[in-house]
Amino acid sequence: MNKKQRKYIGVLLVLGLLAALATYFVLFLGNTKSSDGEYFYVRHDDSYAELRQNLIDSKIVENIATFDLVAGQMNLANTYKAGRYKIGKGVSNVNLIRKIRSGKWKKVVIKLMPEMTRDGVLEYLAENLEAEKSALQKAMNAEWVTSSGFTDENKWSIFLPDHYHFNWATSADKAITRFVDEYNKFWTTARKKKAKYQGLTTKEACVLASIVDGEAIHVDEMSMIAGLYLNRLNKGQLLQADPTILYVVGREGRRRVLNKDLKREDPYNTYLNGGLPPGPIFLPDKRAINAVINPKTHNYIFMCAKPDGSYRHNFTASMAEHNRNAAAYRRSLNRQGVMR
Repeated sequence: MNKKQRKYIGVLLVLGLLAALATYFVLFLGNTKSSDGEYFYVRHDDSYAELRQNLIDSKIVENIATFDLVAGQMNLANTYKAGRYKIGKGVSNVNLIRKIRSGKWKKVVIKLMPEMTRDGVLEYLAENLEAEKSALQKAMNAEWVTSSGFTDENKWSIFLPDHYHFNWATSADKAITRFVDEYNKFWTTARKKKAKYQGLTTKEACVLASIVDGEAIHVDEMSMIAGLYLNRLNKGQLLQADPTILYVVGREGRRRVLNKDLKREDPYNTYLNGGLPPGPIFLPDKRAINAVINPKTHNYIFMCAKPDGSYRHNFTASMAEHNRNAAAYRRSLNRQGVMR
């Protein structure tokens, strides 16, 4: 091999090395600069142009030219998945694109809590998912309501307190469908049978459970309270449930139900209207639902909070005894200066 050939081979080796380095630079060198705590969001209706622009606007990708080169080779424009992605600092183009293509998004844990209000549920979902509140409101009035046997009021029973895992990029329709499915899964054949034995539909059980939950501070009283309300329903008596009155007049800052509150005309006023109210007054604890379909058997039809501040109740079947209990409780509120 002569000197000229050796020189030619040397040039080829250098060029090959440079090409390898360039390839490594484009494919595998870190190209993101966001911190480990930040997320990149891809909406379910984002076009590829919007996805790319969001990467630029979010200042996640340092060198967009090399990203574009690799994205083109890996067909990202036709393979990306919507979701919330955790993008670490110094991620290569290849790994970034693989993540968005594979749909390895970070799940969102939706925590529905007992006694959340209807509006509170929609606001919470809108804060934690892609779906906006207006879209969720529209989805709550879709065809599923009547086709699933719900009404405009009891449809809120689909929201059962629990932890649910979601893809952030969930549309309003799919989010509501998910909760309908979760409702149907909760109401197993065994639970439906128990509700029917108490003379209730699954929707009615949720409505009554919301009242039981509103009345019970202590979980161990739920089945007793449920039995009392079922006794009243079976006797054709008014429920006269204070939590429904607080739903009508507003619970914020209220510790006392006043006589004038009991006269307020409203479908949820169980002092004026017989039977159950048309829907749940808020999200009932699942333990309250189980208490309604597994109530304690007794003959109590009256209850009143104890005056000792324990947030427990005195139960009785006697009107005279109930009146004494109620008077004692009112005196305790008066001593505390609780006027409303």
